[in-house]
Amino acid sequence: MQQIDRLQEKAKGLPDAPGVYLFRDKRGHVLYIGKALSLKKRVSSYFADSPGGPERFQIGPMVDQIADLEFILTENELEALILESNLIKNHRPRYNIVLKDDKHYPFLRLDPNDPFPWVQVVRRIKDDGALYYGPYVPSTAMWDVLALVNKTIPLRKCRSIEGRKLCLEYHLGRCLGPCEGLIDQKGYGELVDQARLLLDGKDQELTKRLNQRMHQAAESLEFEQAAKYRDQIASLRQVFERQKVISPRGEDLDVFGLAHEGREAQVQLFLIRRGRLIGRETFTFELGAETPSGLLASLLKQFYVGARDIPKEILLSDPLEDASLIAAWLASRANRHVELLVPQRGRKARLVQMAQRNAQEALALSLRSSQSRESALKELQEALGLTGLPRRIEAYDISNISGTLAVGSQVVWEDGKPKKSGYRRYKINTVEGPDDFAMMAEVLQRRLQKAQELPLPDLILLDGGRGQLNAALGVARKLGFDSLQMVSLAKEEELVFHPARPKPIALPERSRARQLLQQIRDASHRFAITYHRGLRGKSGLRSLLDDIPGIGAKRRRALLSHFGSLRRLREASIEELRRTAGVSESLATTIHDVLGAVSA
Repeated sequence: MQQIDRLQEKAKGLPDAPGVYLFRDKRGHVLYIGKALSLKKRVSSYFADSPGGPERFQIGPMVDQIADLEFILTENELEALILESNLIKNHRPRYNIVLKDDKHYPFLRLDPNDPFPWVQVVRRIKDDGALYYGPYVPSTAMWDVLALVNKTIPLRKCRSIEGRKLCLEYHLGRCLGPCEGLIDQKGYGELVDQARLLLDGKDQELTKRLNQRMHQAAESLEFEQAAKYRDQIASLRQVFERQKVISPRGEDLDVFGLAHEGREAQVQLFLIRRGRLIGRETFTFELGAETPSGLLASLLKQFYVGARDIPKEILLSDPLEDASLIAAWLASRANRHVELLVPQRGRKARLVQMAQRNAQEALALSLRSSQSRESALKELQEALGLTGLPRRIEAYDISNISGTLAVGSQVVWEDGKPKKSGYRRYKINTVEGPDDFAMMAEVLQRRLQKAQELPLPDLILLDGGRGQLNAALGVARKLGFDSLQMVSLAKEEELVFHPARPKPIALPERSRARQLLQQIRDASHRFAITYHRGLRGKSGLRSLLDDIPGIGAKRRRALLSHFGSLRRLREASIEELRRTAGVSESLATTIHDVLGAVSA
């Protein structure tokens, strides 16, 4: 209570001016970022029980964690909105609505300043004078567009034409050979104009131009060229006929439909260009400090922060408190008027209803899945005798070849779902030779030493048997984490080893608890294997020899001298390796396994 009183007093001292505020926890991590027309009034509302303040049931868990607050003054509310969007993207606070994969939405880039430009895929927009198209939602829509461009317009595909010669793309007719001067800048510029029309979605205009050129070529008896134009037109029609016509008026619209129940919300987005549905996306959120209307506003600000393709009209299922402010910000980004509409009747209202119905269906499916995950967690709690629901489960695995290039993995699952941001990789530093127990102990020790930075799990799952479990328990006791709950899961018979039970637990094959443990264990195994293979791929045979325990510089030279080359050494059998002076059977086996794995 003293903490709340202190923060309340600090909030009263804030300026009555526009700006952005940040809430931090005791470790200094940003919990939430918001904007306000009046910093004093808005921030004070979080620590007051007044009816006009934010919903207590929503913000209570966050308020309890606030240790400090800070603010940044801005000239006006629009500037505050822009700063808020950028700060959320950088800090990704826990209680803000954050697009988990916003940075993954691809764009297509075409640089008209390049004498011979090409269409490339990029993930970030730069202020470099190039033309950017997107974001494409989902990304498959972008690949469809790129395939169409590459199929119908023979622009170059290579990153650079300097020092290159004619390649397969030229011989297939998909490039006109600017690398060897087979097309001049003017002729190439006409191709670029065609690509721009296509990327702008002006397929009808492009088709009209290609038709004219086809007829001109035919009249000039250039029948081969006319056939090429004919094929381009056919490809265009084939692609665009597949797209569903949503609006006969040919408008550009983004349509957002929101559905929510309890703390879970789903938003369905339809991207309509020239009346066609070109993409759709479902966003899943957990309502934290945001109201449903605030969630929709946050989504819009994050989705359009990097977008250049902003339509004139954005249709919404719910009104926004900051609608005029967000519209002004979008207009500044699009360099033209942008409207945010909540249509109540007519054709546009039906589009919103369609998006909302899809959001409701996605929400119902997600809730059923959530209930299933909850049941699995309860079943797991009962089967293992855990003190509470294992909301956060961390799983660990080791991957190595006879002790060489040993690595460990950590995967995190929260509420029955993977949390990729919690995944960690470890290079084994202190263990020599093939000792999986010691490797597991090292990984656990390094993880638990960061207990102040990362929340402790409700359950630790180890890939292995009793040996791995005992090694991990020893580390936990040494570091003072005796109450930490952990089990191990052996692969072959899928038996669960529990510290308090002398015999392993055989969970029913079809039990949700067993399936959940298997999913998490397999995820940790894949993560470890992927990391190990990556390191293997970066290591040459020479360096791998140095990494094998028992092989020094002298023995490495003797092996290379005996076999004559790295290739012959890799292909040698265990018996052939044994014949080499100073190489035992166990060492020969290790060499054979390690070097053989390089090509595996």
